[in-house]
Amino acid sequence: MGSNSGWNEMSLVNAESIRFELMEQVAELTLQGRSATAISKELSIARKEVLTLQEDYRVALSQDGEARDMAKDHLNMMVKHFDELIQRLYKLLDEIDVLEWNAAAAAQKNAAIKGIAELTAKRVDALQKAGLFESAEIGDEIARWEEEKEIMLSILQDICPACQSKVGHRITNMRGDVPYIDAEVIS
Repeated sequence: MGSNSGWNEMSLVNAESIRFELMEQVAELTLQGRSATAISKELSIARKEVLTLQEDYRVALSQDGEARDMAKDHLNMMVKHFDELIQRLYKLLDEIDVLEWNAAAAAQKNAAIKGIAELTAKRVDALQKAGLFESAEIGDEIARWEEEKEIMLSILQDICPACQSKVGHRITNMRGDVPYIDAEVIS
């Protein structure tokens, strides 16, 4: 019986070792940008198993303090790098502004502005994915609120001046999150 229990322990260790190696292979291929289907074909395992191994690897990393610290360091370096690139593009904009205005200067300025917007969006996306914003929808909520506010202001512009103040105050009371709308602002 003693040899039997030793055999079971050894097979469990061997199975875990094989699973861990497979998990590392899946993680490496995932980091290379391969899809779960492609990984499944390459490693000759079921796609469902690839998805399970990816999730297990993510959970293992999230519970590993050293891995979390390393990920935070990489995230901080990435944010710093984005900040530096964005600053360089702003300096480029300043340099372009002193050039004689022509089609080439306009194209350079347009490219720099587009670069700033893209880098800023990528930085925000990376921080959202890292869970550093309360909600990925905060920006959407703010944009939606701004649109609603503009619609309300346009409606108020279409009513008589005597009613504008009363309606603006009622909207404030109804919504609770809309600041008081002054009649002078909408006329």
